[in-house]
Amino acid sequence: MAFMETLLSLISLLSSVFLLHAIVEGPKTIMLSLIHPFSPHSPFYPGNITDIEKIDLLIQGTEGRMHHLFSTMREQNWNGSSEVDDIVAPVQYTGSFFYVAQVGIGSFPPFPGQKGLPYFLMVDTGSPLTWVQCKGCDPCIPLQQSDFPYNTSQSYRPIPCGDPTCPFPNLDCFQSFCGFRISYGGNPAPLTVGAIVRETLTFPSDFRGTESYNNLFLGCAFKNYNHNFRQPNKIGGILGLGFPGTHTYPFLNQVGKKCFSYCLSTSEHTNSQLYIGEGAKMVGPQVLSTPLLRGLQEQLYYVDLQDISIQNIRLRLQASFSRGSAIDTGCPMTILVSNVYTRVRIGFVQYFAQFHIQPFNDGNKPRDVPMLDLCFPIPSDFNRYPTMTFHFRGADLVVQPTGIFIVGRDYVCVALESGPVTMIGAFQQTQYKFSYDLEMGDREQGVNGALRFSPQNCGSPA
Repeated sequence: MAFMETLLSLISLLSSVFLLHAIVEGPKTIMLSLIHPFSPHSPFYPGNITDIEKIDLLIQGTEGRMHHLFSTMREQNWNGSSEVDDIVAPVQYTGSFFYVAQVGIGSFPPFPGQKGLPYFLMVDTGSPLTWVQCKGCDPCIPLQQSDFPYNTSQSYRPIPCGDPTCPFPNLDCFQSFCGFRISYGGNPAPLTVGAIVRETLTFPSDFRGTESYNNLFLGCAFKNYNHNFRQPNKIGGILGLGFPGTHTYPFLNQVGKKCFSYCLSTSEHTNSQLYIGEGAKMVGPQVLSTPLLRGLQEQLYYVDLQDISIQNIRLRLQASFSRGSAIDTGCPMTILVSNVYTRVRIGFVQYFAQFHIQPFNDGNKPRDVPMLDLCFPIPSDFNRYPTMTFHFRGADLVVQPTGIFIVGRDYVCVALESGPVTMIGAFQQTQYKFSYDLEMGDREQGVNGALRFSPQNCGSPA
């Protein structure tokens, strides 16, 4: 039925990607069109894969994100302006649960009008560094296009080892250059090693214009291990949109932006938008607001999650989120710390029990049911699915059933996982517009900004 198909299609957008490509002249916002992961309009369309394969990708993406965040939490980090014009661009998804942005990198003679070679960079809201795979890498990520030819770009500026402008002075140098080293967690762990350089990044425009930013910090990746991108692969690196903090190298700080917003569509047949700049701010009677807080990892965006309700019944989880709760589009579905997950699981079991529906156990779970922890056998005409509400400080995010359940022909699964951290993932953010305003807040009180959101039918026909 249509409801089941809609729920299954939601899985695919979760850890998605941003395709930057529309910048207008004059004061403006970076506008990115968000295209559903499994849309045929995506350049990374994975083809005709089954619903179970889609769900498996969702689970794998969430678990990979969880391993990455937990490993970086243990390490703490990799080593132990409004006057700037806004950027506007459309966005696409890779089909492997990664959002990507198409960015022009460098400048090359004898074509003075060419603003840079286009590369798809995976957008990561939990990473502050932007990098691209460079010519001469070994080992390399298999890539459909040539690796970035840094040594022939007119705007390439190396940073010597030991230079005071190097953003990571405590890391080992890469050969004779300022170096970086990033491990993304998992088993085996993806690892990227290379040099920090200065380069020009350009965002193409749907209005025949471009916007270029000169002398930005860019990671030039020369060693890439264990990056298992779906083949054929067009992802050439990472666009880091993590919380900028006080450092000079994060992308948002370098382009002078203090606000961004996005809206994740539920359909693979529609586009939605991501904005970076003043145009991303939200106002109106339906707009709710909660503080963005300082957390365990500086690059993540944290909120004060105080409680959870299932169909308006509070679970009374006060003091259960002492390690903080992050919100991240790079995490496919929500992860809850184990004690909270246990209470939420009981709440869903109790809800379905009133309809005489009991969850599968290991002994009676059919093979074609996804490998999620909490799944139920569901009659084909059942339609009384509950909402789940995240009670933030000063604002409630009411998640509709399409953002909670994965529905098959005769089963339903709750799209949540238990883990060492709490992360509000992309699946639970669908059909809302979110705005991150980093100009708001009192840093001395641990408030980094404001997260605003309101319900919205995200997307326009693709």
